[in-house]
This record gives sequence, C-alpha cells and structure tokens, in this order.
Amino acid sequence: MFEWSAAVDDFRCWETVDLEARRTALMGEQRRIEVEILAVTRVLDERGRIDDALAARDGVTVRDLRDQVRTAEALDGLPGIASAAADGMLSGAQVREVTKIADPDSDAEWADRAPTMSPTDLAKEARRLQTPTVDDTRRRHDARSLKMWWGKSSGMLEGKFALPDLQGAAFESVIQQLTEKMSPAKGQAWERWDRRAADALVALVDRWSGVEGTVADGVKPKVVVNVPVNGPAEVADGILLGVEQVEQLRANATVEVAVVDDDGSVIGISRAVNPLTPKVRLAILARDGKCRWPGCETRWGLEVHHLIPRSHGGADEFTNLAAVCAMHHHRLVPHGTWVLSGNPNRPDGLTLQRVGTRVGAQVGRDTQPRCVDVSGASGPRKRPHEQPPTRARSRARSRAGPGG
Repeated sequence: MFEWSAAVDDFRCWETVDLEARRTALMGEQRRIEVEILAVTRVLDERGRIDDALAARDGVTVRDLRDQVRTAEALDGLPGIASAAADGMLSGAQVREVTKIADPDSDAEWADRAPTMSPTDLAKEARRLQTPTVDDTRRRHDARSLKMWWGKSSGMLEGKFALPDLQGAAFESVIQQLTEKMSPAKGQAWERWDRRAADALVALVDRWSGVEGTVADGVKPKVVVNVPVNGPAEVADGILLGVEQVEQLRANATVEVAVVDDDGSVIGISRAVNPLTPKVRLAILARDGKCRWPGCETRWGLEVHHLIPRSHGGADEFTNLAAVCAMHHHRLVPHGTWVLSGNPNRPDGLTLQRVGTRVGAQVGRDTQPRCVDVSGASGPRKRPHEQPPTRARSRARSRAGPGG
C-alpha cells in the first residue's frame, strides 16, 4: 500500500534540483503512458469494445471517453504529433486540442509548434478554423436564459443569466459604457465596479420606464469585431461569428472592426461606426412603427432587417429594409428559416414565407427559395399548425391558461 506521508517525508530530504529533475522524468513517463493508452484505445475501438461501461471503469464521463477515441483516431494520420507526445513534449490536453487542428500536411508544423502553446491557445486556434453555421447560431440562441429569485436572508433580488454571442457582446458593451459614465461627485470616492454595474442595470430600467435624463440616454451597443486574415470573425473572448451574425451587427450596433494576423495581433483597426446611419434607421423605424412580422404588434426594441441579406447582394436601401423585433429577427434568413419579401414601403407589401431548407444561400436576387406562403395575404388558408408563431398568439395562450 502506498504511504503518502512516507513518500512526502522522503522527498523532503531531496535537494530541490533533484526534485525538479524527478518531476520532469515522471511527467515524461506519464505522457508516454497516455500515448500508449490512446494506442490501446484505438485498437479496442476497432474491435467494438468501447462502451459506457468502460467509461465507468475508467472513472471518466462518456463524453471524455468519446473524445479520447476521437483523439486516438486522429493520431493515425499524425505521426509527428504522436511521436512528440510519446517523447513527453505534449500533455494530454495539448494532444487533444492539436489533433482538432492538424492534418497530414501540417503534422510536422504542429508537432513543432504545439509544445509551446497552451491548451487554451490551441483550442482557440481550433475554433478559428470552424466557421459557425446557422444551426450553431440557433443553438446558442435557444440556450439563452435569465433566472431570478429573492434571497430570503439578504432581501436582494438575485439571479444568473446566459446570453449568446451578439446579445452577450451588446449587453456587455452597454453595461461597460454605463458603468464608465458613472463617475463620482467631485471629492467623492469611486464606487466599486460591480456596484456601478448594478446601478447601470437600474438606469436601463429607468429609461425603459420613460424616465428622462438618465445616464442610459443615448447609449448604444458598441461591439468590437476581430477579423482574422484566416478564419471567421470573432467578438468578445474568441466567440466565433457566422456571416449572417456579422450582418445583424452591421445593421443594429456600432461596430469597430479590428483586423488581426494569424497570431491574434491587431494589424489595423477601423473607426467605430454604425454602418446604417442614424437617419436611415430612424426613417425605417418611423415608416414601419412596429415589427413587420405578420401578427406581431411589438413597437419597442426594434431592429433593422435586410430582406435580401447583404451576403447575397442586398443593399442598404429603404426597399430592402424592414423593422422587426429581436425575437422574430432570429427567425428570418439568414439566421432562421423564414423570409420577408415584397415592398416594405407599403403597409401590406410584405409576405412571410418559409424557406424549404435552412440554407441562407438560397435567398438572393437571382435565386428564389422554395417557400410556403403563410402570411394570409394570398392563397388558401393554412392549417393552424402551419402558421408562424407570434407573440400575440403566445400571449393569448398564456391568458387562456392550461385549459384554454
């Protein structure tokens, strides 16, 4: 039986330089054994012996075991990385992340580079190579949440929240701007940042309530978008954006574009601008007055939507712009599966249609998506389950209760 205290007491008698050398040797042996475990796992997987029971015996999650299988399979075509790992140059975490990046052509390069990069840096590099799809964006949006409760002992409203990519970046930007504006009166000490941030939330509530002259007046999201030479754009701490998300930012936030090289260093930065001028936004909001999704009467928090996405040739013209609420904006192409088409300058000029497949590239000037007209403007009446969801209908269900 291993005696921990005896082992520690024994090592206390060693010189520090000897302890460091021993640890280096043990780490090298551990890494060699980890590579051997991956090799054994590869063969067991070929023989169909990898299952949930093995994960339980190993004391790991099924997800961890599957990731181990993926790593082992990837090493088949990466002999340079496998050799570096066996030589003790790569930790298990580094091997797991670098196998998501390297291929047979870049094996030698990454076998040389990976030992000098942290697993976090390697994971970030892997994310850069994976442009988010519309489905990825939708999954993030569907995972948003806000939970609140009253602390019985504190007498405080408490909570936690989760916001996806653009919404999170916009929220962070507004809170930071408001917090920075809350300077103390002359001669007074600064409040802690977290307290001023809480005051910023209250200022947003005040503005929403119609209180004039709050610190929140005139504050709009200002989002910095990092555009690497290779790979998709990013916001915040390396959160990747799809093309359709950049379009949403372009129309509804102040965007500062930072061009970065392959190492993440900024090589150029643009002036912070809102690509849609305030005059254009105000003109669209004044013309429409409410969300243009059929049946939705929302008049607050409206965003500007491009009927034909800019990535498919759409322009910043009045005939290509319509006001929609944030909830329905996420359901319109290129974010979702619905299309607003027609003449937005007419109150009855827009038709809501559903795209046959979730592929934004089907929408453009020269291509027509396979659609089903569900707006009620023309054609036969659709069955209730074919109608697009609206807030009005959701509120009606809520008022009716479980039996309504």
